[in-house]
Amino acid sequence: MIRPEIQALRAIAVVTVVVFHYWPDLITGGYVGVDVFFAISGFLITAHLVREVDRTAKVSLPGFWARRARRILPAALLVLLFCSVVTYIWVPLNLWQQFFTEIRASALYVENWNLASQAVDYLGAENRPSPVQHYWSLSVEEQFYIVWPVLILLAMTLARRGSELLRRRSIAVMLIVLTLASLIYSVVATANDPAAAFFITPTRVWEFGAGGILALAAASSGREALRAAVSWLGIAAILIAAFFYSTKTPFPGAAALLPILGTLAVIWAGAPKLRWAPLGWMKLRPLQWVGDNSYSIYLWHWPLLILAPFVLLEALTTPIKLALLASTLILAGLTKRFVEDPLRSGPVLAGKRPRRTFIVALAATALVVVAGIGAIAVLKQRQSEDRRTTARLLTSGAPCLGAAARDPDNQPCINPALRLSVSPSPATARELVTPHDGTEANRSPLCQGGLKIIGLLEVCSFGAPAAGATRQIAAIGDSHARRWRPGLSLLALERDWRVSSIVRRGCPLSDFLTGSATEIRDCRRWQSQLEAWLEGNPNIDTLFIAQSAGTGRRPESFDARVRGYEQRLRRLPKTIEEVIVLRDNPRAAGNTLDCVERAIAAAEPAGPACAIPRAVALKPDPLAVAATNLRQSKFNVIDLTEFYCGERVCLPVVGGVLIHSDRHHQTELWNRTLAPFLLRELDRRKLLDG
Repeated sequence: MIRPEIQALRAIAVVTVVVFHYWPDLITGGYVGVDVFFAISGFLITAHLVREVDRTAKVSLPGFWARRARRILPAALLVLLFCSVVTYIWVPLNLWQQFFTEIRASALYVENWNLASQAVDYLGAENRPSPVQHYWSLSVEEQFYIVWPVLILLAMTLARRGSELLRRRSIAVMLIVLTLASLIYSVVATANDPAAAFFITPTRVWEFGAGGILALAAASSGREALRAAVSWLGIAAILIAAFFYSTKTPFPGAAALLPILGTLAVIWAGAPKLRWAPLGWMKLRPLQWVGDNSYSIYLWHWPLLILAPFVLLEALTTPIKLALLASTLILAGLTKRFVEDPLRSGPVLAGKRPRRTFIVALAATALVVVAGIGAIAVLKQRQSEDRRTTARLLTSGAPCLGAAARDPDNQPCINPALRLSVSPSPATARELVTPHDGTEANRSPLCQGGLKIIGLLEVCSFGAPAAGATRQIAAIGDSHARRWRPGLSLLALERDWRVSSIVRRGCPLSDFLTGSATEIRDCRRWQSQLEAWLEGNPNIDTLFIAQSAGTGRRPESFDARVRGYEQRLRRLPKTIEEVIVLRDNPRAAGNTLDCVERAIAAAEPAGPACAIPRAVALKPDPLAVAATNLRQSKFNVIDLTEFYCGERVCLPVVGGVLIHSDRHHQTELWNRTLAPFLLRELDRRKLLDG
């Protein structure tokens, strides 16, 4: 039996999600629509399973899973196959690894765990949205469908000799315990690691469990007026969360209680028939159609939004987004009619033994997975060719390579052979290209002896042996400091320095910190341990510091960050005699690597074709400003911006070398070509000459 209030809830949920994705400023908390879906699923699936238990005193796991597969997989796999084809034809190679990995994870219903790992991974944190990122919620649901009936069967088995009432009570106890445990875990995990907590299954189980508990409760029996009022309150709770929550709201955690309780209120209230009850508008045909097609709408809206710019080669304006929404509704309606319904209830699979459904599902899933594996194989082959090209450049002694092409002491420096060259290619830009083949430039691999873990510190040492080093240096900062390791390793070998690189992403050497309470606490612990380590190693008398400049959009925030750096720099140990601040590098645009790939394909010079306005690329650097403000001789700022930028634009490719691996990190090859000019500047200013 179709319940109009549940269809209306589905419509509200999918509309909030879609509008949030297309126009995030209109419904800042539209992501709560997913939580509404979770609570509805918990209610419906639990109610179905309990009815089966009451009717047969058992649960047919193969039958249940086959029904779920027929309901979920056909449309989901169709959209995944669509995303694979469009990615292969239109998406630049630099995104293939991420996109096809996520397509495979989505086909195997582990995309939520994949995204959770990216949220805490150094490189994954820089990933762009993939066309299947929204499959994280389907992954959570599919995991729920696998585990939930097993738990209900287990609870029922424990009370198998009891009455129907005892079996229901056993199931209820299991649901209540599991729901409370998940809710508590969700609150704790959201406070400690909000990025990962948003995606992982344990933080969401309670949302399904809450719906399941309602399914076990007695049917709504309140007066019509009470039920109508509760229904309106439930809708209001969902909309309040959707319009007043934002991406800064700690979620799911306790904040998810508002939309979940609102959903449960609407389901409990049912469909009261009073004139002022919400049933009238809930039964409107357009709303019911959206609710009925909500699954396909959810599947299609996000891939169209993400893939359209690659196909159209232009930004998404409001008219384009409206056209994409219209396309979403058309595709959803066609998918529902010709894919979902025939395979869910048609003669091909419905009514047959579950084994047939499983065979077809496995074959279709394998098709998507194999398509992704094939695409990755093509990518690996092209990446291998690119690595060989880059390795040849490293040892070729080509004039005007990389930063040398913009050496102000040697202008003009033009190598026609590098005019159309781009190394590394955008597809391998994130990789460290240092080969371990014994060539002159690579006799000392980075992190000699591997990373040394000291508490929260990860110490990567390279260069000359400590006993024979001319200088003991620490290179500290965030991920931007990490990207200086290749260049510093070359200088360390040339000057017999011993360099210890210690970095932590998102943790500046500053008293002004932002982020969650847990992130701030951990950063302060890291800072304290770093200071203790420096004090415990008095032979280290020089610091290189590189930090991300951030966006610099808010003047008050920028000033606070400057003061935070000043305060922390003043407290450095007295053993530190020289501090070299490396002014942060310019940033690329979000589509710069895509532009570079198109320029390569069109045989155009990628640097000029994809240049970024200097005012956009070069952000104010609060660390550099702080070091300058201190006006002490031991604080020095090295600014190498002239190797990236002219007066008006900054280039993504210089001297045949790709500068950026993503929006704001340098490639290793670029850093290696830039390092000699850092050394030249140090020598000119008579720094590190003791």
